[in-house]
Amino acid sequence: MITIENFYPSELVCKHIFAVYGGDSLKFIDPRLKLWIEWFRNAIDLPVTINNKNHDQRGYRCNLCDLVKSKTDKGDLYLSAHTRFQAIDFDVEDMGSEEIRQWIERHKKDMPVVIRIEKNTSGWVHVDVASNSYEKIIYFDS
Repeated sequence: MITIENFYPSELVCKHIFAVYGGDSLKFIDPRLKLWIEWFRNAIDLPVTINNKNHDQRGYRCNLCDLVKSKTDKGDLYLSAHTRFQAIDFDVEDMGSEEIRQWIERHKKDMPVVIRIEKNTSGWVHVDVASNSYEKIIYFDS
């Protein structure tokens, strides 16, 4: 069984996936995302929140999740890295979104993998590993 240091599977996957796969839910994670999450949590050494009772679609999203289903119902194409378990949205205790992005930028040389970061989010940070770039960080607009 795959585990991620400092996180329970329910913190990383939607409630639908967890209901079916439980503790085995992490078998779907992109290995690069796993490496980055473990590195980040250990390096920043502060509580990191992905899914909790207030947020339930900030990790791996399935076709039953409202964010995905609403796009499908409208006939919109939805290719988010969240649907491939290559992305997380998160916050860090006592840090703002821009402060987190700046911290990541300052520590990018230590990161184990290349990431993409969504610019200008407020209240959370989006990181994904859906890139084949040689740059350590790719910034993008949603």
